[in-house]
Amino acid sequence: MSRVPIDPIIPPDQDAALAGRAPHTTGGQNLTVRELPQTITLLLMDALKETTVGNALTLIPAETEITTQKAADLLNVSRPFLLGLIENGTLPARRVGKHQRLALRDVLAYKADHFAKAKQALDEIVAFDQEFGLL
Repeated sequence: MSRVPIDPIIPPDQDAALAGRAPHTTGGQNLTVRELPQTITLLLMDALKETTVGNALTLIPAETEITTQKAADLLNVSRPFLLGLIENGTLPARRVGKHQRLALRDVLAYKADHFAKAKQALDEIVAFDQEFGLL
């Protein structure tokens, strides 16, 4: 199964525990690891692909809260549309003063769910077209 590069890689508990046991040093010195968890391997592969083409990288914990504008940008929707998702309960948010914050994890989960539903709808349309000889 291929991943969309923006999708987060959230490690299962066993990978997180394995990463915590990996021998390493800090301070810009060499990293020595005998076995990498699969999630770390995927992250490193993505980092190598992106740096190969000159793209900048940022590592953001999934527990991070983001602004409504950042969430709208991530979902490629307008901020008013995003506010509608919050108002109708589709996306949870919390108030911080006059502003609202969303959990990055929730925004990414919504994005993945929306992408999966769109893909399923497209697959159904293609199947219909093939069944009736339209393709």
